[in-house]
Amino acid sequence: MWPFHSVERVLTVTRLYTAFRAQREASFIFRGETHDFYELVLVTEGCLGVTAGAESFVLEAPAAVLHPPMEFHSLHAAGGTAPRITVFSFAAPQMPTLGKRIFALSEEQLALADRTLARITDAMTMEDISITGVRPEKERDAQRAVLSLEDLLLSLSDSGSTTAQKEGTAAGRNYRRALRVIEENLTASLTTEELARLAHMSPSLLKKTFSRHAGVGVMEYFRARKIDAAIPLLREGLGVQEIATRLGFTNAGYFSTVFRRITGHTPSYYRNH
Repeated sequence: MWPFHSVERVLTVTRLYTAFRAQREASFIFRGETHDFYELVLVTEGCLGVTAGAESFVLEAPAAVLHPPMEFHSLHAAGGTAPRITVFSFAAPQMPTLGKRIFALSEEQLALADRTLARITDAMTMEDISITGVRPEKERDAQRAVLSLEDLLLSLSDSGSTTAQKEGTAAGRNYRRALRVIEENLTASLTTEELARLAHMSPSLLKKTFSRHAGVGVMEYFRARKIDAAIPLLREGLGVQEIATRLGFTNAGYFSTVFRRITGHTPSYYRNH
């Protein structure tokens, strides 16, 4: 009998949500969002400002950032450039622990990303940037497209990380300071005015800063970060009322309403996922 050893899959993509390439203008701002699947953003030209959870940084091409499920993230053009980006969003129940979120891209990886996008758009039906299904008689090509994306992700997991820049402008420094204040006060119930005071900014400047860098209002971002913090607590088995109180919500009903609006699910969903 021939000896054999089973090969365990370390990465499995089970569903594709979006796949697209776009050239953005120097005034580009993408409104922040949170969703329960991964998103890989590759910057192939120019510079891209990124908010990822509590972090803010600038990626200079060629580079990529991977956003895990339920991480608030937003994008904006940086450095006076018109960035060119490629985006893949997908579900991956099996994903290796990468240890980093930002990657330098090689020419081989850029070419692999191009092939992956071409295979997806050839095999899948699309509605704008969203993938809606598989074209008739393209099932094998669709599987090849998924395997190509898995190959790209595995390649990134083996590659070196890159050092992201911090925006050196006064606005960038204000934004990072405001992010720190929010992270330090996730358990508090604070108004815009109170957050502005803690960040040593006027309320109007704080609002303008978040509109420019995150594409959302400061209170919307504050609530999104609270919900990010709530999910691991739910998975630990804490009750909704206890979590709501711990994170500064007025009551469990309001917490549940905000939670569902941001995640698309009730809090109980995350006890089982």
